[in-house]
This record gives sequence, C-alpha cells and structure tokens, in this order.
Amino acid sequence: MDKKKLIAITLVLITVMIMAPITSDQSEAISQNDYSIVIAGYYDSDHKQDVNIDLANGVTIESSLYIYNKCDKDLDIQFMTHSSVDEVQFSSVPGAGMVKANGMVRLAFSITVDATCNSMDDANLKMDVTVTELPDNVSVVETINFNIRVISDFDSDGSYNKFFGVIENNLPEPFNTSVTPFIASLVAYVLLSYLACKLLVPRLADYFDRMTEKDDKKKFEKIFTSLVVLSIAIVTINPGLVILGADAHTLDLAFRLSMTFVILTAAFAVWKIYIYVMENILYEYEKYDDSILDTTLMPVFSTFGKIIICIFAVGCLMYLYGFNLQGLLVSAGLITLGITMGARSVLAQFFSGISLLLTKRFHQGDHVTIHGEAYIVKRVKLMYTEFTTKEMDQVITIPNDSVESSAIHNYDADPNAEE
Repeated sequence: MDKKKLIAITLVLITVMIMAPITSDQSEAISQNDYSIVIAGYYDSDHKQDVNIDLANGVTIESSLYIYNKCDKDLDIQFMTHSSVDEVQFSSVPGAGMVKANGMVRLAFSITVDATCNSMDDANLKMDVTVTELPDNVSVVETINFNIRVISDFDSDGSYNKFFGVIENNLPEPFNTSVTPFIASLVAYVLLSYLACKLLVPRLADYFDRMTEKDDKKKFEKIFTSLVVLSIAIVTINPGLVILGADAHTLDLAFRLSMTFVILTAAFAVWKIYIYVMENILYEYEKYDDSILDTTLMPVFSTFGKIIICIFAVGCLMYLYGFNLQGLLVSAGLITLGITMGARSVLAQFFSGISLLLTKRFHQGDHVTIHGEAYIVKRVKLMYTEFTTKEMDQVITIPNDSVESSAIHNYDADPNAEE
C-alpha cells in the first residue's frame, strides 16, 4: 500500500477513535424527557412557568418539590438559591437528593418574609436545580423563578396624617401635621371604649355579683372598665403610629409590646374571674352536709387554674415572639413542674382524699382508732376528714394525707372487735 494512503487511513482511524466518545456523550446527554420537576399548584417543568405568590410580612410558606425520574438511570439532584432582596429568603432549602431509575423523590422547602418587611411587588427568588445523570455525570441546570408580592401590615402610606387612618387632615396650620389626627384618634378610641364599657360592663358585673355573697358589683365594674379601657388604649397606639408614618421596625416593636400587655391583662382578668367563680361554686356546695366539695378545695382548683392559664399565656407570648412548638412544650412542662412542686402538700391531701372516698375505709358514724386514739367519723372531705371524740365534745380535723398513711382500725367494719 502507498505510504501516503497508509498515513491517511491511520489519521482517519485516530480521528474516529477520538470523536466516538464525544459523539456517544452527546447522544447520551440528559434531556427534558428524562425527568420532570413539579411544585404542586405552582410549577411544572414541562411548561416552565414562573411561580407567583402573594405573602404577608412575617409569614412562612412551606411547599414541596417533586422530581420524577423517567429514564432507566439514577439522577443526582443539587440545589442553589438566590434572592433579590434580604427581606424575602428561602428559609429552608432542599438537600441534595438521589432519584432512582424510574422513581420519584419529594423534597421540602420554605420561603419566609421578614416580620418588618414593607410591601413590595418585585421580590424575586431563584432556585437552580442541577440534575446529573449517573454514572455518565451528564448534567443540566433548570432554574425556577419565584415572583413574590409582599403585602405588609405596616404600610402607612394610605393612612398617614389621616383621622382614624381614613379621613384626610385638612386643618390649617399648626394642626395640619400628623400629630393632630394621632392624638384625636387615640382619644376617640379611648372614649368609645369607655362608653362601650358603661353599656356592657354593668351587665357583666351584675352577672358575677349574683354569684357572690358580697355586694361586689361596683368592684367588678371598676376592674373590668379599667382593664378594657387600658387595653384598648395600648392596642390603638399601633394604628396611631401608622397615622404618624412610623417605619416598619417601630410598628413591629409597638405591636409586640402592646399584644404582650393585652395577653398578660387578659390572663390576669381570666384568673380573677376564675377565682371568683370557683370560690362561690364551692361555697354553695359547702352548705350541704353530705357534699364532699367545700372551700378547702380552693387551693387545688387554684393550682390547676394557674397551670392552665400560665401555659395559655406563655404559649401566646411564645407564638407572638416567634418561638416554636417544642419550646412551648418545654415551657409548659417547667410551669407545671414549678407550680406542682410549690403545692405538693395540697395535691397530696387532694389525691389522698380521692383514695379514701374510693376505697371506703370508713363511713360517717364509724368508730375508728388512729394512732391509738378513738374517734367517731363525722365527715369525709376531699382535703380533710373530721372526727369527734367518743364524748362528742371535740371536733378533730386531720389532713387526708395523714389519714391515708395511718394505721386505722374500723370497729364498725369488724363487728367482733371490742373498742
């Protein structure tokens, strides 16, 4: 063979050998038909539309991204995110994932808007999804655009320098500043709440007064009116600051502080009402000789009331300041532990009373000895038991935890025994 031809054939073979893998890679390159990315209700990679979401400030939206593998090779998934503004971010991003051949994987993510974010229409988030076909390591990047419109609670443009945030301030100088509608609106809110209290509070006070032995109607009216007017005055500071044109950070701080006051005030009011109601319910039951309920049970109901009200108040405060449910459960446990530790003796008497009533170790009129002393059972209560001496000249009251732990000989339960 001619030497030149041999060289030419050799070069062609070398070229074919070099180009073959490249051609093979190109033919095996990953395509849109090999996978599908779906965000339910928002996005489908087959159509590649933008994700449009409206969110309020301080809100977190959680969603899931589904990746379907339509080919017979495994796919490796990687994520990278970008945000055009600091106030709107991906608060959690899907981790790297592996999608088996002809399989599907679900990956969670969330978007959070800062609590003090102002309204905006142009917040843009991007999520770059890198899909790599294994073992060829051929990749494609798909970008998902999130267009976020923020509707903030702290916008003051529409309420600035307006009475009640609605009526324009067209007064002449020096009353044409935003201070005038702020003061006027605040005073008006307080006066309206006071008038409402004068109409509604007497009925509420009269209802609670009928439940008590004392004439406490005036006391109830004073307490309820003061709490309601003060709470409304504190709460209306926030819309007042909107009238003044305060920034979002100031409005957020004022809102949290005012709601903290309202929560604590509400907890105090509920506590007072609860104590009044329980005292009078127990007082009514105490009038009956055969009733196991009496005012000595008040410490028990007080303890349970404290636990429930404190947990509710702390839960509201933790939610207000952005703490999670796990923290709430820990706080509830600590509150319960603290209150029960402080009321151990009360709870011991209460549960011992329940035990005595259930086991029926003795009944009213039984003759018993406790620690060598002879008594006659007069009355069994949940917190204590009353005994009389054999001469019926003294009434002895013993806490039920002491009775429960004592050795008791009931002569009426043993007819053959001698006293």
